[in-house]
Amino acid sequence: MNILNILLIVIIIALSGYCISQKLHQQGTDNGIQTYERLKIHVSNNDIMQYIRETAENFKPLMESKSIHFSIKCTPESMMGWIDIDIIDKIILLLLSDMVKNSNPDGKITMEAYTNKNYDHIIIRINDNAVELPNAGIIMVQQLTTMHRGTLQKEYYKQHGNMILLVFPISKRQFQEEHDEETAPDEETKPSAFHIPNNITLNIPKIELPAGYFTGKEPLGNLIQQAYNSTDQKFLQQAINCVKEHIDDSEYDREQFAADMGASASTLYNKLRALTGMNVTTFIRDIRIKTACQLAKDNPDLRVSDIAYRVGFRDPKYFATTFRKVTGMQPKEYINQLRIKN
Repeated sequence: MNILNILLIVIIIALSGYCISQKLHQQGTDNGIQTYERLKIHVSNNDIMQYIRETAENFKPLMESKSIHFSIKCTPESMMGWIDIDIIDKIILLLLSDMVKNSNPDGKITMEAYTNKNYDHIIIRINDNAVELPNAGIIMVQQLTTMHRGTLQKEYYKQHGNMILLVFPISKRQFQEEHDEETAPDEETKPSAFHIPNNITLNIPKIELPAGYFTGKEPLGNLIQQAYNSTDQKFLQQAINCVKEHIDDSEYDREQFAADMGASASTLYNKLRALTGMNVTTFIRDIRIKTACQLAKDNPDLRVSDIAYRVGFRDPKYFATTFRKVTGMQPKEYINQLRIKN
């Protein structure tokens, strides 16, 4: 990570913090009284743990440049749940940027994410060994946390540092009353969605999903949300082509992906997040699974393990788990349906 990229990250953090504060000030106050009635949250089903990890890891280059030791632990490593990714983005950005600014050289920041025993809340705990965090940033985080129906606890221990504890609901039913007009009540039990717009032609395999596999009016067969212009379409097509060219390479990760795209890891992450709502790992995963579906369709006699290896999974069991998470059925079940149909 060169100095220009580090400076860019610092500028983005500063601008984001300013924009958040201005928006909250304009929308969240009325005659000096905090109001949230006009602010809406938009939850969607995501791999929360992967999302939190990738968002936080964007700070690693900046922390390394300041000799700050930074660690992230997610338990479990993968967990589907309902969150507003924009709000969670802002919360993580505000907290980590404040901690970086207040940290001393050779400081330490740790971040843990885990679920409660009922798997309907996510807990994020962030610790540092720096001076007490400024109230301005904490107030904005508190406002955002409240918007997301969450709670925030802050403690400062002299000579030990800050502790921030965030708790957020992640079950669809906990947001149902506010969003029941947008999504079906039983959607929480369905797997996460692909995100490909119907009005853009992309060179990727088609997938046949089970009958009735819909939410509202939109089909769960999409990989990329609406691309706004031809530049975005070209970027998405290039990204898809990069993944497809390495579809059988289990070691193909976001660093190599970013290099192939001629972008930094953070730039690739931000661009894909803006266009698709996905992080880099999920983007690669969904293309692998979509390709697996096409392989099964073209060659129904292939073994599940053969398909897994061809789309970059070294462990067929992990492939089966991932396949079910994305499509809603086991690979064998999907192949059997294809055979019956043929």
